[in-house]
Amino acid sequence: MAKIIIVGAAHGGRETVNGLLAANTDNEIHWYEHGQFATALDWAPADAEKERLALSQQVTLFDQTTVTKITPATHTITARNQRGQLQTDHYDRLVLSVGSLPIQLPIPGAELSGVRSIQNRASINELKLAAKSAAIKNVVVIGGGYIGMNFAALFKQTGKQVTVIDVNARPFSHNLDSEFTQILAAASVENGLQLKMEERVTAILGSTHVTAVQTNRGQYAADLVLVAVGNRPNTAWLRGTLTLDSEGLIETDDYFQTSVPDIYAIGDATKVRFTPTGTKERITLGSAASHAGRLLAHNLLTDQRIVFPGVQATSALNAAGYYFAATGLNTQLAVRMQQPVLATYIAVPRLVASAPARLNATVHFKLFYDKTHRILGAQIMSTAELTAVINTVSLAIQMGVTLEQLAYGDFFFQPGLSQPVDVLSTASLQALQTLATN
Repeated sequence: MAKIIIVGAAHGGRETVNGLLAANTDNEIHWYEHGQFATALDWAPADAEKERLALSQQVTLFDQTTVTKITPATHTITARNQRGQLQTDHYDRLVLSVGSLPIQLPIPGAELSGVRSIQNRASINELKLAAKSAAIKNVVVIGGGYIGMNFAALFKQTGKQVTVIDVNARPFSHNLDSEFTQILAAASVENGLQLKMEERVTAILGSTHVTAVQTNRGQYAADLVLVAVGNRPNTAWLRGTLTLDSEGLIETDDYFQTSVPDIYAIGDATKVRFTPTGTKERITLGSAASHAGRLLAHNLLTDQRIVFPGVQATSALNAAGYYFAATGLNTQLAVRMQQPVLATYIAVPRLVASAPARLNATVHFKLFYDKTHRILGAQIMSTAELTAVINTVSLAIQMGVTLEQLAYGDFFFQPGLSQPVDVLSTASLQALQTLATN
């Protein structure tokens, strides 16, 4: 029997624990979380005590307890609980899922009250409560990525005046190509967001509480500022104990083993294999951490270890009335990684032209591939919910599928025999009537 300590209750830590428990072994599991497990695991308040009791029968929980030091020579950790008391704990195997910290802007006023960032689920809940506050009328979101635009939409829905500031030409520029972002930008403005693109924030104004945000082009009133410009690995406390790269990321092998025996690391503070290029990249998605956690749990329990196969960084979101998803390479990533790619973009109706306009929705689709036609990435967007299509492309990238193989894949055929009459063209109705009379 081994004693396994897991640090962190976000996606990677959670899936590691789930995998260990599913194996139904006699290993002793200690689980440390800086915040509260009820929040990190998204337990409903009414069910929190019941959930905690059930979990604590299998795992020893240490919430609101921060691990501050690792001593590999003695296989121990040092942690500080919510009362400030230090405690030590021994491990046979140690799993670090320490995540990341939001990047703070190095500008005057960044420390003012009312300047928020997103560090964990608790901070997300706090922002959702702030969205309901009548005292907050003007919100400035710094950063037009997934997180920034998602919260900008939330604040707009609750009646706030919302301004989004970003150094890029359009929102979602890191995730989608220009064919998509120009549509999303226009739709966001139509929905009432003020987009201030290609602007750089120079200061946050106010005496004790924020009153405005200053950029190189203008000044914008603010009762609340959300800084969503990215994150950095939460690893400063590990320097000198584990090998970190130039970005502060924990170096691991294909089995998540760090530079120190019996210590493993997964999640935002590490790099994983990015399938389209075969290189190790930082993929800050919960899905990537979850995949790593499940495989790590297996590898901790057996000598028949499995190499992590890689991820495609597949994600989806909806904003400004559109549903969109992406996987693998996009133009920006391909340039940064110096990866030669070819690409095809199309915009087509979802249904046949003869269907009523109210049932049609234009589908925007872009596919990336190399000179051998191996598929490397894709993006899809529509006002219709078609994001699940991206899963097929993600699997195609993982399996090394070519354009020709995907084109001749066997997908289901669904005849429209049960469609309502109003979705059938006149010609289709005439054909059915002819069949019915013969």
